[in-house]
Amino acid sequence: MVPLAASVFVASSIFLAPWGRGTAAVLAVALLTFNAYWLLRSYSVAVAAVVGLRRLRAWQRIDWPRRYAVWRSPRPLSHEWDWPRHMVIIPNYRESLAGLARTLDSLAAQANAEQLVVVLAMEAREAEARTKAAALRLRFRGRFAKLFATFHPSDIPGETPGKGSNEAWAARQAYTRLILGEDDDINRYTVTSCDADAVFHPRHFEALNYLFLTSRDRYHAFWQPAIFNSNNIWDVPAPLRIPDGLSGINRLANLVLPTSVKMPTSCYSLSWILLHEVDYWDEEVIPEDWHLYLKCCYTVGDRVHVEPLFLPLGNDCVHTDGYWKTLRAHYFQAVRHAWGASDIPYAWRAATSRRTRLRRARGLMLAANLTKVHVLWASQWFVVTFGVIVPARFAGVLDAPMPYWWTHRAFHLPGVTWHLEHIASPSTWLAFDRSGLVEPMMWMNLSGFLVALCLLPLIAIIVVEAKSRGTRPPYVSRVGAIGQFAMWPLMAVITFFWAALPAFHAQWRLASGRGLVYRVAEKGGRDLKPVIELDRPLTAPLPAD
Repeated sequence: MVPLAASVFVASSIFLAPWGRGTAAVLAVALLTFNAYWLLRSYSVAVAAVVGLRRLRAWQRIDWPRRYAVWRSPRPLSHEWDWPRHMVIIPNYRESLAGLARTLDSLAAQANAEQLVVVLAMEAREAEARTKAAALRLRFRGRFAKLFATFHPSDIPGETPGKGSNEAWAARQAYTRLILGEDDDINRYTVTSCDADAVFHPRHFEALNYLFLTSRDRYHAFWQPAIFNSNNIWDVPAPLRIPDGLSGINRLANLVLPTSVKMPTSCYSLSWILLHEVDYWDEEVIPEDWHLYLKCCYTVGDRVHVEPLFLPLGNDCVHTDGYWKTLRAHYFQAVRHAWGASDIPYAWRAATSRRTRLRRARGLMLAANLTKVHVLWASQWFVVTFGVIVPARFAGVLDAPMPYWWTHRAFHLPGVTWHLEHIASPSTWLAFDRSGLVEPMMWMNLSGFLVALCLLPLIAIIVVEAKSRGTRPPYVSRVGAIGQFAMWPLMAVITFFWAALPAFHAQWRLASGRGLVYRVAEKGGRDLKPVIELDRPLTAPLPAD
C-alpha cells in the first residue's frame, strides 16, 4: 500500500495543500525545490544524452581484440582473449519465429560468435515450443560455441509465469549440463539476460569480452548496454514514439551521469559466479532485472556494481495489427513495467535487515531511489503539469493562502496565458490583457520561471532522440518524418495516458492485493518477415540436445 499512498499524497497535494496556511507554505517550498531539481535534471539529461551519443559512436570504432592485446602486454599472466564464454539466455513465450531468428542473427553476426553459448529458454506450456526450438537450432547450427534449448515446466509450485522464472530454470539446466555434466569452468562465463526482440550491435560481445577480462572486479559487476526502442519505432503510432523514444534517452543519460543510481535494465550481463552465488532469479517476481540487482547487492555486498557498455542495443516497441490495439497493448506493457513498485517493501526490508552484507547507507540509498522512481513515475506528471498553475490560480482567484513570495509574478516572457476564470463572460474574451480570455504575455512566479527554463534542454532532447532512431526507412516520407514533431506539443496528454496512469494502475492493483498476469506484448514491424515455415518437415538431423 505504501507506493500508492505516497503517489496519491504527492499528486493530491497540488489540489489540497493550498487551502491551509501551514500546508500552503510547505507546498510552496516543496514545489520550488522540485522545480529546481527538475531544471537541474533536465539540463543534466540533455548534456548526458549528447555525451552518450558521442561515446556510442566512439565505442563502435574500437578494435577490441587489439585494445586487449595492448592492455595485456604488461600483464603476461592475464587470460587469453578467447578464454571467456558468454552465455545468452533468451526467454520467450509465443514469440514469432521471425523475431527469434532476428535476435539469433544479431548474435551470429558477432565478431566473436564462437565464444557464445546460446540458450533458447522455451516455455513447455507453449504448444509449438519444441518445433520452434528445433527449427531455430537447425538453422543456426554451427554458428555458436553451443546452442541448445530448455523447456520450463508450468506446474512448479510457488512460481509466477514470466521472464524471471523461465531464466532461472534455463540457467540451472545450463549449470547441470555445462558445469556439472561437461566439467566446464564457471569462472570464465558471463550470463546475458536477453529479451526475445533484442538486436545486438555486431561488436557487443567483443566489448563485453574486453570488459570482463579487464574489470578489476569481474565477478561482482553487471554490464549494461544502451537500450533503445529503435527496431520498429517508425512503425508504431506517432503518439507512442515520444514515450518509447524518451525511455532510451533516459537510459543512455543514466549510464553517463556520474551521480545517477545505475540499475540493470531489460538486457544486461553479469558473471555466472555471481548469479550462482545468489541462487539465480527469484521465480515469484515479475520485474526481474532490478530485483536481481537488489538481491545481489543485499546478498553479496558493496562490491556489486553496474558498469556501462556504450554500444546500442535495439528493442521493439509494442506493435500489433491495429492502431488502437497497439495503444492499448502499450498501456498494459507500461503497467507491467510499473509493477516494479512491488520491490519497494523488499528493498526496505533488506536495507534494514541485520543479515544484509551491504553498508546501511548504500542499502538505504538503493531503497530510497527505488521508492523515488516509482512514486514520481505516477505523481510527477501532476507536479510538472499542474504544480505551478493550480496553486497560483487557487491563490489568485479563490484566495487560497499561498505565500506571497511564491505567488509573486516577478518574471514575464512573450507567450500565451489563458484566463479560464473569465470563460463565463464572453464579452471579455477579446480583451487581450489580464481581463480577457487570452493574454499575449506570460507572467511567472519563480517556480514557473524555473519550469520555463526547461524548454531549452527539452529541445535538445528532442533532437537527440530523433538522431538515436537511426536512418529513416524508405516507406516513411520526409513530410511524415517532419510531421512527427507535431506530437511533442501533446506530450502532456501522451505521458499521462502511457506513463502516469499505468503507474497508478499497477500501484492500485498492488495495494488491493490483486496479482498481475504476465502479458506477452506483441511486437515487430513491417520489416520483420517470416524466415522459417513450421509446417515444413525438418530436412536435416539435429545435433544432440
